[in-house]
Amino acid sequence: MPLKIIYEFLNKRPVLHLVYWSFFVLTGSFVFSYQQNFPYLFYLLNFLVHLPVFMLFTYVVVYILVPVFLLNRKYWQFSLSLAIAATIAAFLRIFVGKYVYYALFIPEILHPKEWVNADIFLLNLIWISGPVILFGMFKYYQNWMNTQKLASEAERKQLAAELQVLKAQLNPHFLFNTFNNLYVLALQKSDKTPVAISKMSDLFHYILYECNAIEVPVVKEIKLIEDYIELEVLRYSDRLTITFEKEIDNPDCLVPPMLLYTFVENCFKHGCSPDPGRPWVNLLIRVRKNSFEFQAVNSIPQSNCPDNTIQGGVGLANIQRRLELIYPDKHQLIIRKEHGKFFVNLIIQKNCS
Repeated sequence: MPLKIIYEFLNKRPVLHLVYWSFFVLTGSFVFSYQQNFPYLFYLLNFLVHLPVFMLFTYVVVYILVPVFLLNRKYWQFSLSLAIAATIAAFLRIFVGKYVYYALFIPEILHPKEWVNADIFLLNLIWISGPVILFGMFKYYQNWMNTQKLASEAERKQLAAELQVLKAQLNPHFLFNTFNNLYVLALQKSDKTPVAISKMSDLFHYILYECNAIEVPVVKEIKLIEDYIELEVLRYSDRLTITFEKEIDNPDCLVPPMLLYTFVENCFKHGCSPDPGRPWVNLLIRVRKNSFEFQAVNSIPQSNCPDNTIQGGVGLANIQRRLELIYPDKHQLIIRKEHGKFFVNLIIQKNCS
């Protein structure tokens, strides 16, 4: 808490300006005193006496000339205004040095014989340019950092909003397909309908209360898939062969909610449902240190085998977009149809520890 208070105090603009000018005066005095082998006090007084000139020129350039002319690409107006301001500041520094610093603190015998010439004027230009350049670097670097922060925040909010839209599209899609399964059981007047309703209740609970986060523990996604599989098994009975392998090193590994459901659903919708024979589905979830992997392989009816076109629909496009938003450049999704089966392989590189 004390460190936070100190940080907030130091981050206020007046305090930052005070720190900057204090650093400029103290450091500049020390450097010149060391280089010239002259008492530190004389250079400290020199900097303090001329400080108003430094500050005036610095603020005029940084807060007036730069934003009014330079940032608006009025280059010749900026150059002319800067030259005029620098000339005035250089002569003002000479004037303050002669009538204040030397008059009050330096014995007359040490006064220069000539107060104004080309070399003296050039030296004063260099003197007044130093704090302007340094101050401008600090200020515009800070502005750049603030701009980057705002841009990052805006991008984060945009991505979050887009993810919410995608999830809003996914939930109705899920509900439609799940109710369709229940409708089929009802038409068959199956005794399994009450069990199906119970399983659907668990699925809906997951959607309503678990899917608000960007990521959820992988064990919850596994439970969702297992409940959905039980619903499908009720439809297909012994005609369906399904395996679901789980190799989980860390059950707390996080994945986006309902990320895998669409792939599993497609196994049944496009593979098992149109197959009058004995369809099969093989699923695998593997979680290792920095890697999450999901595989889904299902049989394809013979009538669909010659067609290599992959029909993904809204659900698959939704999943691909979510992966791009949440794991840019950190995932690999392979989807293909070959040799009488449909294959999906998803690998996400993430820190699951």
